[in-house]
Amino acid sequence: MEDPFANNSREIDEENLITEDEFPQKDQRYFDGRRMHKVPQSMRLKKHKEEDCYAPKMVSFGPYNHGLSELRMVEEFKPLVLTMIVSSSGEDREFFYYKILEVIDQVRNCYVGVSRDVYDDGALAEMMLLDACFTIYIMKVSLGDGEKYFHFHQHFGMAAASRAFQDMYLLENQIPLWVIELSINLIYGNKEEESMLLCNFLSFVIFGDLRLTRIPGEDKKRPLHLLDAFHQLLVEEWDNAGKKLVQPVSECQWFLPRQWRKECPNEFGKFSRQNRSVTDLKAKGIYFKPSSYCLKDIEFKSYTFFGQLQLPVWFFSFHSKLFFQNMIAYEASPESDVDFSIICYINFLKPLIVKPKDVKELREKKILFSCLDGDEQVLQVIKEIDTCGIDLPPIFNDVKMRIEEHCSNKAKTWIAELIHTYFRNPWTFIALLAATILLCLTFLQTYYTINKL
Repeated sequence: MEDPFANNSREIDEENLITEDEFPQKDQRYFDGRRMHKVPQSMRLKKHKEEDCYAPKMVSFGPYNHGLSELRMVEEFKPLVLTMIVSSSGEDREFFYYKILEVIDQVRNCYVGVSRDVYDDGALAEMMLLDACFTIYIMKVSLGDGEKYFHFHQHFGMAAASRAFQDMYLLENQIPLWVIELSINLIYGNKEEESMLLCNFLSFVIFGDLRLTRIPGEDKKRPLHLLDAFHQLLVEEWDNAGKKLVQPVSECQWFLPRQWRKECPNEFGKFSRQNRSVTDLKAKGIYFKPSSYCLKDIEFKSYTFFGQLQLPVWFFSFHSKLFFQNMIAYEASPESDVDFSIICYINFLKPLIVKPKDVKELREKKILFSCLDGDEQVLQVIKEIDTCGIDLPPIFNDVKMRIEEHCSNKAKTWIAELIHTYFRNPWTFIALLAATILLCLTFLQTYYTINKL
């Protein structure tokens, strides 16, 4: 039988295709009606010379970017990776190809506008298998597999690993997560270490460790693709077993801004004035504390003479802008069934961080971490993240209201401002103490002088 991977082309001889009679398409357990949409055209408008955050730079996954000439080098490398990955399974690669072909209709249904005129079933099955194996390969490189690490370095150098990794979480550069899981199960079977590969990768990317023991959403709706899995891990709190914990913020009510202004005009007036930076809030006696990795875990508590704002922990890197832009595009894409948690988090963060001193304060409080060169670069990354004018305040409305009420309370902020002005370092305290002593001595001298007279 002719090898369907011989020329790595889109054209597959129809004689080599498996018909529906041989493999009936009865199993629909993978496709649940959700589809992978492209980035909305309005979000692709960019300034002159601005980098396209939605286009892959090194490797394509799925049909939306397949065949781009600038990605040809890795495309030609994928069959080699496929051979390496499946070699330990005891099966030949045609076995895996036909297994993907069995469910190819469900794969096709996950995409928008991928017709059989462009990719017939054989070509799409070939693409899925190559991309799934390359995903497994990059996961292993990221998790420190010595053999895969050296193999990748030998062909591309480790500088390219960063590009390949960031291409994995582009919105238009995804394959169904169940295709990756199916490939892992077919290739590695019941090997416990390998069966945890996807779970370990997700946990390592988001938490920096291997705390998760299962993929989020296993009990209910499973992630559609890798970006969706990252999103689920970031907007909910999870225990080490991958179970969702109680939501850290009150249930969100997604009112349209106009409706919300109409129903709560007085509250909107209070909210609209809330635009204070970390430095400003600190001067009002508000201190900062890390909450969790959940980006919805923002809480404010007001006490007698001070306030406490709890913020989620985040690590900023060179990938952060691209990562958040694709998360924002995912939330704003057509028919998206996720909420706007990432957009609201960025909209909440931007007014807080307006100068390097704000970054420094959150860094010292163990809220923001970074591998960038200085607080100025972190500030620049945050400034460059574009929510495309999407402004949905209600998710953190309660937090913002309580912050504004605290800052507007003169009795609560007067002592805080006094402490911030005169007790922030030993020298201002000594100067205040000396001035107080001098004033007392002057008063005593005046008093005794008057009494003697």
